[in-house]
Amino acid sequence: MQSTVLRTPAFSGVRPAVCSRRGAVSVQAVQQVKGVVVSTKMNKTVVVEAERLSTDPVYFKRKKVTKRYSAHDESGELNVGDFVRLDGTRPLSKTKRFVVAEVLRKAD
Repeated sequence: MQSTVLRTPAFSGVRPAVCSRRGAVSVQAVQQVKGVVVSTKMNKTVVVEAERLSTDPVYFKRKKVTKRYSAHDESGELNVGDFVRLDGTRPLSKTKRFVVAEVLRKAD
């Protein structure tokens, strides 16, 4: 069985763990996302919309692509329009895979 190659600098010195049944276990790097809070209607959960630029495969033009992430907000003090940074974490629910790390800019 082939071993997993880790290309992330955070895991440069780490070798993959070996499981007796399935061979090599892959390790995924934790993702950081920056975006704007668009909804705070759920209890201890905010919806953050992140924008990124993507190249069109046919026309090679750059276009904005948005994606929404559900994130855990323990304090419950965020408002719509706040610019936040999210850190990846273990699955907290069916859709929550991120936790609010810090508020970069408060809404006006």
